[in-house]
Amino acid sequence: MNITELHNLVSEIAEELPEVEAKKLEEHRDSLEELGPNDWSAKIASFANDMLIENLGNQEKLMLLEAEAENSGSFEIKPIYILVLIIIFVLVVKFV
Repeated sequence: MNITELHNLVSEIAEELPEVEAKKLEEHRDSLEELGPNDWSAKIASFANDMLIENLGNQEKLMLLEAEAENSGSFEIKPIYILVLIIIFVLVVKFV
């Protein structure tokens, strides 16, 4: 599911939630440009998880939203992985 489809799913789920939670979800939905895809997806997944724990809204759609949000966004390489790769490369070059 791409970000646009995920955005539409968020809008659909917001209609089914109580007013306070719906407003909070809509605020999260509208923060895509501020946060970027990675942080936005993480925030949406966290919100969906909170709603599942509180047993609010359509559970099936919230589970779908949580799963898709966790899988969306762009891939991020953490600096520690780059450091490990550099160390391995240096060791290989040194011993060859």
